[in-house]
Amino acid sequence: LQRKDICEAFGLTLNHVTREITAYRKLHKNNLVYDPETRAWRIGPSFKPAYATGDPGEYLAMLHAYALSGEAAVMVTAGPAVKAETLPPVAGKIDRAVLKDIIGGLRRHGGVLVKYQSFSDPEPTERTLWPHALVFANERWHVRAYDSRKQRFSDFVLARILKARPATEAAAPASAADDRDWQTQVTIDVFPSPGLSASQQAVVAREFGMRRQGELWSWKVSMRQCLVKYFLLAHRLDLPASAAPHRRVALRDPKLAKDYAFTDD
Repeated sequence: LQRKDICEAFGLTLNHVTREITAYRKLHKNNLVYDPETRAWRIGPSFKPAYATGDPGEYLAMLHAYALSGEAAVMVTAGPAVKAETLPPVAGKIDRAVLKDIIGGLRRHGGVLVKYQSFSDPEPTERTLWPHALVFANERWHVRAYDSRKQRFSDFVLARILKARPATEAAAPASAADDRDWQTQVTIDVFPSPGLSASQQAVVAREFGMRRQGELWSWKVSMRQCLVKYFLLAHRLDLPASAAPHRRVALRDPKLAKDYAFTDD
């Protein structure tokens, strides 16, 4: 850890960084050792994380954020640069004015008149949405809202909202408390594909954080009912085993794939 790296990453002066390092060493005396040869601070032999868990997942999450952003500030304290690549994220454009009005609707519990392009209609349609939450799923931001046109709660991809403005209606026809699919929790039980060997099943269980229940591996995960379809799609569990021969996991209850199939909305 060199002072100049912190200065460049955060726009600080050398004196400021020196004060911060001094204060840190007073609180955690054995965590940093100065290396005069490289003029850098290195972790001490009895180093213990003070502001992080030290979990590998935490470090890899930082590395992922760095690979996406390229911002040195993300990884400045993670040691020498580690080469990492990630799949490009979906680059769909969300209109700033649209997002502003959606956020405004969320904060004031009000309606938003939008022009939305769905896949059930060939052309954009106008509808009033009553948003109550944002949802990030499958690399896209959605707004969870009551749809006055179809008179039900649905998810709307923000990038497909072409225009938006505050609605004139004073009272919401429904609230988040009325959104059954939002309020209902569903537990999904996932296990290694039965066609794998015992050793392969064990490594899949390790990869997904499964637990042993008797003779069976199990990964039980709970989520809001409206998110189930995204979860199934993300893990290719929305397809029958015959259509996904390289899938490494399976549903304990295969009927879920049919019950939570995507529609053209």
